[in-house]
Amino acid sequence: MPQLTGPNGKPKRWQGVGPMTFLERDGQDKLIFKPGQDGRMEMILPYPFFIGQRIGASQNGKLISIGLGVSLVLMLATLILWPITWFVRWHYGRKLELTSKELLLRILTRVVFALDLIFIIAFAGLVSYGLTHLEVFSDRGTMWFRLVQIIGVLGALGTLVVLANAIIMWTRKRSFWMKLQGFVMLLACLGVLWFTFAGNLLSFTSHY
Repeated sequence: MPQLTGPNGKPKRWQGVGPMTFLERDGQDKLIFKPGQDGRMEMILPYPFFIGQRIGASQNGKLISIGLGVSLVLMLATLILWPITWFVRWHYGRKLELTSKELLLRILTRVVFALDLIFIIAFAGLVSYGLTHLEVFSDRGTMWFRLVQIIGVLGALGTLVVLANAIIMWTRKRSFWMKLQGFVMLLACLGVLWFTFAGNLLSFTSHY
């Protein structure tokens, strides 16, 4: 159990002393494994009364972190390249062959990306600041969390815009690269949504 370490910082060593029961070697801590009410295996540490539950892939911290990281990089790259690609097309006198509806969805997609980036960065900033200023986690900081969550809600709803953009790209005669771009943009938004709902970040309570 690499998460359970001793005073020296090294993982504790355990020895079986009964059915699904383990005792710490040269110590008194005990680990008990048993099915919970939902049938999933639970790990119980009698003191300090800690219960660990097995999670599925949708709640796996490493997978969520990778998905969020890739999504944010794609969003940031899209916003950075947006003015650059416009300048290149303007310089060479080339225009995007898009209808007014497609152009609007293209712009709104990037607005959604900006909202998602602001939401994640602002939320992480508030939490980091709160680690050294605990009053942020009291009623004094509630207003700031609510403001950030409103941005998150707008970004989450904006995923429908990105979905519409992807559908239009795939149902009309567009190049493969435009279709791929629409699909990847949708995946980026879904990655942020996955992180947001797995972390319960849009729940307007004090539980995250």
